[in-house]
Amino acid sequence: MLQNTTCIALRTVKVSDRQDLLTVWSREAGRLSFTVPAGNSQAARRRRALTSPLAVFECVADIRPGRDIHTIRDLNAAPYSLALVPSPSKSLTAMFLAEVLDNLLRKTEPDSSLSRFIFTSLEIFSQLRARAAANFHIVFLLRLMHFAGIEPDMGDYYPGRVFDIREGRFLAARPLHGQFLDGDECRMLALMQRVDYFTSGRLPLSRASRNIAVDRILSYYQLHLGSLSNIKSLEILRRMGD
Repeated sequence: MLQNTTCIALRTVKVSDRQDLLTVWSREAGRLSFTVPAGNSQAARRRRALTSPLAVFECVADIRPGRDIHTIRDLNAAPYSLALVPSPSKSLTAMFLAEVLDNLLRKTEPDSSLSRFIFTSLEIFSQLRARAAANFHIVFLLRLMHFAGIEPDMGDYYPGRVFDIREGRFLAARPLHGQFLDGDECRMLALMQRVDYFTSGRLPLSRASRNIAVDRILSYYQLHLGSLSNIKSLEILRRMGD
């Protein structure tokens, strides 16, 4: 069945000299996989650019019930696609978040509220200036927790409290287990929850503190969902400058 759809590119895997397998999150149908022609022709190079990690594109998809792999044609970049934004730092962030989403978005069913969040976030990301863009992935992953069903309870924070990573809430005393945040990390978590994409540039984060924040967030996902133990692009993201 042919239908117009808008997709976010998550991953491309080489299947053969002639074919690649493209995995996407689509607004209309959830997670999908497509076969796309490989090669070094001008059309193939254009297609790879349009389907780079986290790029948003519009296409005509031939989705047939009962099949795991489908076909697409008539690919065009969405107006706010990162494929149209020549920014090495945004490309690194996109590579990282595409890998995270590929691990998290395993269900195939469409989810309108989740899709609205992701597509709107990427549209904003394409517009952000350098300072706010550098912290985009942190705010995005914190907001994504709501849709993943693991959103922490931030209502009981005040200075001196600790954050129990297992329970996802603030406590007056340290828990008996060792999985908690305290001190500056606790204060920074509370501050991160109060900023949005546009104001995230105000966060006082160096490259080192940004990397620590990402580690803590991924550990929280791993503890509660168990699906983010091996993000290959994380080491590349760590080297992104201040």
